[in-house]
Formats: sequence, C-alpha cells, structure tokens
Amino acid sequence: MQELFTHRFTIKIDTSACTSMVAGTEPALGDTWYYSDQVFESGKIYGLVSEYGQGSVFLSYLCGGGTDAGNDGVKITCNDVLVTCKELGAVSHILEPAKADYGKLVVRKAIEKALSESGKGSFAQIMEKFMLTPERSDRKFTALSGERWKAAAAYGFALGRRIFYAPYMTSSFYYRMLPTGLIKALRELTESGAVILLPVGSDSVVKHFADEIRYLDRKFVFDKERLGASSDYIH
Repeated sequence: MQELFTHRFTIKIDTSACTSMVAGTEPALGDTWYYSDQVFESGKIYGLVSEYGQGSVFLSYLCGGGTDAGNDGVKITCNDVLVTCKELGAVSHILEPAKADYGKLVVRKAIEKALSESGKGSFAQIMEKFMLTPERSDRKFTALSGERWKAAAAYGFALGRRIFYAPYMTSSFYYRMLPTGLIKALRELTESGAVILLPVGSDSVVKHFADEIRYLDRKFVFDKERLGASSDYIH
C-alpha cells in the first residue's frame, strides 16, 4: 500500500455515503467537520480555514490518519485506491511534537536513526536543508521552541513520510514563524512530493504561502422561518 504514496499522489475524500445528517464530531479533537468532498494533491500546502471547532482540525487529522470517520461512510482513496486510517497513519507525520507522542526523542539521535533506514541523506544535509541550529540538535523535540516545527518536518522527511498534518493554530502563529524559515522548511517537504495540511483560524497569513485554501466554516441560516420563535431575540 505504501507504494501508492511513493511518487505523485492524489487523496480524495468522498462523503456521499455518510449516514449522519450534517457532520462528524471528534470529541478528542473538540471539532466538528461538516461533510464535504475534498481532493488534495501531493506537492502542495493547503490552508484549511475555519473557526475553532468548525472542521479544519478534523479534516487535517483525518487525512493524516489521526482520526477515523470511516464508520460513518466517509471513503478516502489514494490514486483511486481505497485506504484506511491505519494506512494513512503509516505515511503521515504531525508537525507539532507537543501534540504527539514524541516521548524522550532527541533530535540528532532520532533523525540519524531514521536516515540510516531511509537513506534520505546525511544528518548535516538535513540540518542545512531545514535550517536547524546545530547546538540544539541534542535537545528533545518537545524542548525546542521556535524550531520545534522545523525539527518535526526534518524528522518526518528523514522517515520518508508523505502526508504532514497539524493541529489548529492562529494566524499570528504563522506570522511569528515567518522569520524562522518555517515556510522554507515546509517547501522542502512539498518539493519532495509531500502534501501539507494546516488548520488555521483565518486566511490572513496562510493565503500568502499556501498553494490552495479550503474554507470549511458551516454556513448559518438566519431567515425567520428557520429561526422560528428565536428570531424575536435577535431582531
């Protein structure tokens, strides 16, 4: 199955068979995704834009195998071959170590071990490619600050992962990260043929570097017939 993700690939999400009336809810993520068919192509950064709890995190984790909506009829394919949550998880990597079980992993040791198995280059090459600070390489991933996401991207690259997903972040986070070279690091991933999914609250920053934006907020209806008696409280 992993060979599906070796070169260029397309992930399609088909929600036509969903049994829920409107949405899938993931309590662990605190998020509700209002079903919609989606297509994601490798080699691109996608900005998933929604208010908090309106679906961007759910969709990010779904593509990364971090949650499973399959029981409600959601079908996910890679190059038109049906894939499972477990199979997606095997080729995916989260960009925020604080939101994953990195445990006591140390940057240098983890990346060198991954490189020995994947043959993706030397540690020095990875450090330069992802603009990591040598003196911080003997720290745990979770102990890094502004370099944490770049280090996670480097580790995922060394592992040969193909889908990179993230938790929900504000636009100000990405604005603060611009001078750190984070976007260049993400481009290293897309140039290798990976796909990146970034859930965010607005498009104010992400629109400047993402290849595509997906707007996921639920559309609320405020006509009187829909609101009924509650309309008396807002008019």
